[in-house]
Amino acid sequence: MTKLVFISNKHTWQGILTKLFTGDYIYHCGWLVDDMFYDMHLLRRRRSWPRYEDATKYIVEFPQVTKEYLESRLTEDESVYGILDYLLFGLRPIYHFFGVSTRNNGGVICSEMCSNDLSECNVTNPFRASREPPSPVDLYKWAISI
Repeated sequence: MTKLVFISNKHTWQGILTKLFTGDYIYHCGWLVDDMFYDMHLLRRRRSWPRYEDATKYIVEFPQVTKEYLESRLTEDESVYGILDYLLFGLRPIYHFFGVSTRNNGGVICSEMCSNDLSECNVTNPFRASREPPSPVDLYKWAISI
């Protein structure tokens, strides 16, 4: 069974910065299938699970996203994620203060990757049509509400 995993930790700089920008400590997400964790870190990657041992993990099942699909994305996806994308995403509160959508530098953040995967696997979600990438917190709140 494929699970969408959300990583939260109030003791790391990632969690603290994310809390500042989004109001929650959830700073990362990816897919868990068997003992493998598929996520976005500069490029798509696959790592052994458990990962992020110190982090609180929130898990939501999405059987529509298959291991075969995730494996194919490792070799076919050309999305990247760079430091400029992260910095621009960190400016999200300032953009919103001026009524402007968050922009990025053309990269795909982890929660945007997961949202795109859901859409590709025929799971309707409100973020695919949006020009603004969802934060891991946004994706988590949507996932637990369905």
